[in-house]
Amino acid sequence: MKINLLLILFFASTTVFGQGYDRKKKDAFPQTPRFEKTGWYFGLGANYPLNVVSVKEAEGTKIGDSTFVTTSNPSGQLGAFAEFGRYHMIENLYFFRYWNYGMNYRWIHGKEGFENQITTPNGSVPLLTGENSFSDHFLNAHIEINGVNKLSDNTFLQHTLGGQAGYGLLSNRSYSTNLLGLEEKTQNRLHSYLYYRIGFGGRVSKKLIVIPSVEFPLLNAFTFNSGRYDTPYFNSQYWPITFSVRFFLCRPYRLKNCPPVDALGLPEGFDKDEPGK
Repeated sequence: MKINLLLILFFASTTVFGQGYDRKKKDAFPQTPRFEKTGWYFGLGANYPLNVVSVKEAEGTKIGDSTFVTTSNPSGQLGAFAEFGRYHMIENLYFFRYWNYGMNYRWIHGKEGFENQITTPNGSVPLLTGENSFSDHFLNAHIEINGVNKLSDNTFLQHTLGGQAGYGLLSNRSYSTNLLGLEEKTQNRLHSYLYYRIGFGGRVSKKLIVIPSVEFPLLNAFTFNSGRYDTPYFNSQYWPITFSVRFFLCRPYRLKNCPPVDALGLPEGFDKDEPGK
């Protein structure tokens, strides 16, 4: 359901904003020959592993008429995010504006409270309560392609499809024994997934574009998890959401050779009323 909503949002926005408006608006992104086609970007933000099911009940071992039952209550916690990389502008494509690659750091952590009890024909008896917690620090490589709907001369709606692969540099677990003997799942140190990001950006100066965005995983590829979009930790499933602000640095073009003395006017693209000047 969540993936369907994301796809509906993606196609609806590309349809609505793409009908007859883009050609009338200027481009907030750097254009040649005034700006270089490549440059650097960096971003800062936070991760939150959203629990897919708030409270989950599962049955374990049966002994005669008695059954062990556990009730888990997962919850996420805020973790840090940072990224940097290179972008390359795309020309002559109506929707896709640039592609990029780089590195990012993600700290994902959360917890899972649980309560064990034994049920009999005469009622239930509490046995044990506890809490599991996880904390993973990942270093990842990512690659993305970005489409843009122009909203005004200096603002736009950005859609990003990306993939990343990484390794858990640090991994900590705080684990309370579960009497039920259920299969405990946890994230692998090696991991990769596909994701979708939507953002609202604007050009704030001649050399800077700022793009706040939110990112949603679409497919957990390494810990495949039956094609799901979420990530297993202990007995629970989490959906890591990333909130970030990307700073897109525009580099003015520098002529390597002086133009001829008899050159007439400025090259095409050197318009005086460029956005953000």
